[in-house]
Amino acid sequence: MRQGDNKTDTSLEPIDEAPVKVGKEKFAVYGVELEIPADWRVEFNPKGTRRKADVVFQSPQGNRFFVSWGPLADAQKRFKTLEEHRDYTIQRVKKGPDVRSIDVSDQTQLQIDGHSAILSHVTAKLQRGMISRGVSQRQIWSILFYCQPTSRYYVVYCMQRDSDEFEDLSSVFRSIADGLKCHPSDSLTGGFPQ
Repeated sequence: MRQGDNKTDTSLEPIDEAPVKVGKEKFAVYGVELEIPADWRVEFNPKGTRRKADVVFQSPQGNRFFVSWGPLADAQKRFKTLEEHRDYTIQRVKKGPDVRSIDVSDQTQLQIDGHSAILSHVTAKLQRGMISRGVSQRQIWSILFYCQPTSRYYVVYCMQRDSDEFEDLSSVFRSIADGLKCHPSDSLTGGFPQ
C-alpha cells in the first residue's frame, strides 16, 4: 500500500510451496503403522474409529491404496475361515453395478506382520457406460488377514486407476503391505486398547 492511498494491493507474489519430498515416510494411526511414499495424500473415513476404520493412500496420479480394519469377532461370526472371508470379498467385487466379469489370477498365502494372510489379484472387466459396448479393465489386489493381539481383521487393497504411473503396481502394493505393522512387537504390552 502506498502512503496516503487506502487501496490494498491485491497482486500478491506467489508463495513458494514446500519442495516435494522424495522417498518414504512412516504413517501411523490407532496402532496401525506403514511406510508410504512421501508425496502421497492420506484420506480418512470421517466415521472411522479405533475399533473400525478405513484409510486411503492416494498416489499423485490417483492410484489408491486402502487399509481397512474392524473387530475380529465380527469377521469370525460371519466367516468360518480366512478363505471364506476372501471369497465373500471377491463376490462383492463381482456384484458391482458396472462389472461384467472378473478373473481371479492369483491367490497366494503369505505372512503380514507374522500373520497368515491371503493375497488375491482380480481383473474386473467393466462396462464403460450405460449404452456403450466398450469394456475397460481394472486391476485389484487385496490382502486379508486376522490379528489376534489387537482383535482386528485387516483388508489391504488397491485398485489401479492410472496404468502409466507405476511400471509394476503389484510390487508397489506388496511393498506397502509387507511393511504394515498391526500390533506391538513387544508381547508384554498385550495389544492396543479397544
